[in-house]
Amino acid sequence: MTIDIRRKPSMYEAYLDGEQVGGLAISRHDDIITAIHTEVEPEVEGKGVGSELARTLFDDARSAGRRVDVRCPFVAGWIKRHPEYQDVVAAPTTSG
Repeated sequence: MTIDIRRKPSMYEAYLDGEQVGGLAISRHDDIITAIHTEVEPEVEGKGVGSELARTLFDDARSAGRRVDVRCPFVAGWIKRHPEYQDVVAAPTTSG
């Protein structure tokens, strides 16, 4: 199973056999990319789609010299299991 990730300005989209099966909503501000929300179709849950979305986001951020503000619960769980990406995580900010 090959997952094709397509990058859009505010979304990473995951495709299998040409059909969109997931997405990771993001926003960009200066050198910070905020991971907002991840969704994966129920029929492909547990098959690595969400992980591939998260990994692509972190790889892109690292290669561009950006940091990721993790607001999405799925991405927060993913980053705990992948400490090799901790250097890309933006320091938490307080909202107000």
